Amino acid sequence: MKILLFILLLLAAISAFSQDEALLAPRALFKSVPQNFAIHTLKVGVEFFNKSRTKSYCLFLSGRLDGHSDSQLFSYDDDFYKGMSGEFQYRKYLSGFKNQQTKRGKSYLQGIYIAGYLSGGSYLNKGKFSNTRHDYNTGQSIRTTIYVDESVINWGTGFTIGFHRTFWKVLFFDAYLGGGVQISEIERNYSPSIPTAYYYSSYNGIMTPGYQGIMPKFGVSLGVSL
Repeated sequence: MKILLFILLLLAAISAFSQDEALLAPRALFKSVPQNFAIHTLKVGVEFFNKSRTKSYCLFLSGRLDGHSDSQLFSYDDDFYKGMSGEFQYRKYLSGFKNQQTKRGKSYLQGIYIAGYLSGGSYLNKGKFSNTRHDYNTGQSIRTTIYVDESVINWGTGFTIGFHRTFWKVLFFDAYLGGGVQISEIERNYSPSIPTAYYYSSYNGIMTPGYQGIMPKFGVSLGVSL
C-alpha cells in the first residue's frame, strides 16, 4: 500500500513538473504600434488592467514627422504633416485575459476583447504647390508657385474587436479590427493669395490627418510587461 501511494505521489509530481507554472497577466504593459512607421509616425502607449484582468484602459501617444524641409503640398502620393495625437481606449475582455495551456502543457495568456476609443490630434504643414496652366489669350504656359501654411485638428471615435495573446511568456501580441468616424478642421493660408478664377485643394487620403469621414481601424501592437 505504501509503495502504491509512493508511486501515485511520484506520478503527480512528474506531471506537475512537466507543466509550466500558471501565468498571471501583469497589471500594466508598454505597447508600440509598428505599422505606423509607414506614415512617419511613432505610436506608443500603456495598457492598465483591473485586478480581475477582465477590463483595461489604454492610453496611446503619437508623434508624426515627415523629415522633409521643403515639402511639395497637395501630392496624391505623399503627405508631409508634423504633429502630435493621443488616443484613449476602454477594453472589455469577454472571458478575461487569463492563463491557457497548450497540449504540451505550455502556459500562455489569451483573451478576446471589444473596445471603444476616442482620439484627437493637432498637425502643421508648410510647403509649396507649383501649377502650370495654359493662357489661351497669349498661347503661353504660365507657371505659378503658391506657398501654403496649413494646420489641422482632428477628432475620432469608434470601436475595435481584438485578439490578445502572449508568446514566449514575454511578448504580448495584440491584433485588432474595427472602424469609426473622424472629423477634421483645416485652416490654410496662401501666399500669394489664390485668384478667384482658380481653385487649389489638397488630397486628404484616409491616412492623412485632414481626412474626414468613416474610416477603418485595424492593425497589430506589440507589448512587454512593465
